[in-house]
Amino acid sequence: MYIGLDLSKSSDLTSISWLVPEDGYLYADSHSFVGTKYGLEEKIKRDGFDYISGASRGECSITKLESGMIDYNEVLRFILDLIERNQWNVRAICYDPWSFSYLLPEFEKRDMPMVEVRQGRLTLSIPTVRFRDDLFNGLIKHADNQLLAYAVNNAILKYDSNSNPLIDKAHNATKIDPIAALMNAYTIAMNQSKESEVADNQFYSSDDFSF
Repeated sequence: MYIGLDLSKSSDLTSISWLVPEDGYLYADSHSFVGTKYGLEEKIKRDGFDYISGASRGECSITKLESGMIDYNEVLRFILDLIERNQWNVRAICYDPWSFSYLLPEFEKRDMPMVEVRQGRLTLSIPTVRFRDDLFNGLIKHADNQLLAYAVNNAILKYDSNSNPLIDKAHNATKIDPIAALMNAYTIAMNQSKESEVADNQFYSSDDFSF
């Protein structure tokens, strides 16, 4: 399985999204951490999502720090517990290098398979197109996660002059962090799947494979 992370700026969400490949499908889910630096009620009003209800459904955790900042130790504990509870074989923890300097050593000390996902069209455009197609074709399944659905509904595709797309916000106030984290996971899952196919093709066409 693949875990994607999107760490927050002060007013954004920190999101963890994951993909579990099984029987030709990718099963997706997500959990986010909500900062309250400018007040929770104000954030709910500004973002247009009820994080209190989301927390009661297990879709997010609201920070308990007096500063209102997100506790990265809580993020780390959540990921480690998620992996242990489900007994997952983690293929990659896929992260945007922005502001990841605190968490990266913590994962490395635990020998986690870390994969950096550079943000931008060079890395993300092709996976974005394939993700869209897989979603439309029913190959990506997701639980009834309303916060993830909220992020998907807030996302649009913006194209450059060469028709290369990137996911972006439809409106500045809305949040897309859960889908951004999911795209990090999907990008590496897609790349590793392609590498596996190439390796298989090379093996089947070699002298090592015969009847």
